Amino acid sequence: MKSLVTVLAMACFTLTTSFASPAKDHCNFIPKNNLNIPVGMELNGGIDQATFNRVIDNVSSFYAPIIKSKGGVLKVNRLWTDGTVNASAQRQGKSWILNMYGGLARHSITTEDGFTLVMCHEMGHQLGGYPLISNSKDSEWAANEGQADYFATMKCFRRVFEKADNASVVAGLDVPEIVKTKCSDTFKSSTEIALCERESMAGNTLALLLWTLSNGNNANGIVSSRDKPAFDTPDTSVVSTTDDSHPAAQCRLDTYFNGSICGVPFTQDFGKADPITGACAMEKGDQIGVRPLCWYKTKE
Repeated sequence: MKSLVTVLAMACFTLTTSFASPAKDHCNFIPKNNLNIPVGMELNGGIDQATFNRVIDNVSSFYAPIIKSKGGVLKVNRLWTDGTVNASAQRQGKSWILNMYGGLARHSITTEDGFTLVMCHEMGHQLGGYPLISNSKDSEWAANEGQADYFATMKCFRRVFEKADNASVVAGLDVPEIVKTKCSDTFKSSTEIALCERESMAGNTLALLLWTLSNGNNANGIVSSRDKPAFDTPDTSVVSTTDDSHPAAQCRLDTYFNGSICGVPFTQDFGKADPITGACAMEKGDQIGVRPLCWYKTKE
């Protein structure tokens, strides 16, 4: 009889054939999938319920007042016992809703910083601005997937951890030289550089999670290294029109990283109708920290 761990690993292995189109009424962190990690089926990692709640409390403390100032009410559904491996955002009247699932929190690759960045991504759907999702009932308010990723590092993670002891956190991480160099090129103070490195590595955690889910695990939980996302192998594809759907793992890492190394302050909101406000933008001649062309088409 197979162990629970083996069964779950096999579920990860079949996940690539279980992705479905994103729900039309939600903005999901990853495409809808059939993977389920109930309480008690953790795979030697993930975060516990106390950490799950701490992340939600921390991010909410910054963004509940911001959403209130815009006429909304932040509602976070703490779905710890739900094994769904995802997160989502939606609106109902004045309620700006985030659905945070325990299944994603319990995934073996998920860390506290990674889960924070997931919540920041969902907050990005609510507050990320241009480009908005096109041809959807959410078009009036929801930033598309790439923009939600861009917001996640550049605005949200940076805001939440601005005053944290980021140097101590990154001291325990294996930060690649390219991250150190590019963060130092943009930021000059040691505190800003440490925060840039920390948010970049949170993005790396999520890119690894996304890549693992899209490639699948074998029964031993091992994934081949083929096309594993890395900071020094950016996605070179160029879209002909802006892609509102979920980019591939490497493209999403590029977006997280570019958001991290953009020097525009997190206090400057993104515009809702233009690509320049609050952003590093190719449209104004920027070359560093811009939205990657693997999902974004520059506005003429």
